[in-house]
Amino acid sequence: MKNKKNIVYYIYMFLIIVTIPLQPIFAQSSSISDKIWTGIGGKSKWDNTNYMMFTVSGNSKFSSISSERKFLLDKKTGDVRFEGGINNESVVLLFNVRTQKLTGVFNENGAALPVQDYRDDLSNIIEQYNLDLKVLSLPVTLLSNSTLSDQTESKIINAERLKKITFNNFLGKSGSIYVNEETGLIKRIDVDSKSYIVNGYKDIGSGLVLPTSFKGSSDSISYQKVASFTDMEKQKFKTF
Repeated sequence: MKNKKNIVYYIYMFLIIVTIPLQPIFAQSSSISDKIWTGIGGKSKWDNTNYMMFTVSGNSKFSSISSERKFLLDKKTGDVRFEGGINNESVVLLFNVRTQKLTGVFNENGAALPVQDYRDDLSNIIEQYNLDLKVLSLPVTLLSNSTLSDQTESKIINAERLKKITFNNFLGKSGSIYVNEETGLIKRIDVDSKSYIVNGYKDIGSGLVLPTSFKGSSDSISYQKVASFTDMEKQKFKTF
């Protein structure tokens, strides 16, 4: 009987030891996520945004796609409108990123072009689109698709107190972000052996705040025009 009591006692003590350290860790992780969401206006601002438009230059992955390009997207349906250059030709492409179906192609004057002539370019356009959107929505991308470490450290960079947090699975890579401890804004990202200063935060509509400038030592990414909408003409995704 005494042995049974000892076993129960040891199990009880083991559970206490295992449980206690986890509480502050989970609380810390939640606090970091909450601060980042607050920095961009709140999770509801992102969730309630139905349409987004952005013009971006830099971070071009394919030489066949123009360095400056414009995307209009319907977050609910996955419909996307691309305006830019493909193989040095100015075109408008209409497609659905979920079905990966190309539904329309037009030249810069609005004349319809044969869809089949651009099907081979669609996979590159979709990959570039996904990359551009993930960088623009950096805070959301990290919180939604990455693993933020519970281990953090504070650093003073450019007179700002920033919290360094490591992550996994951002665009398939690992790295670290530096978050302003007061505002929750991401101010720097280190990924793929490169560092980018994150800045140019703008209210793109309805209180949703996103970064528009990513400056690296050898390259930079700039979102010149960014806007969000609750309503949009459906024709934008059907015709020129």
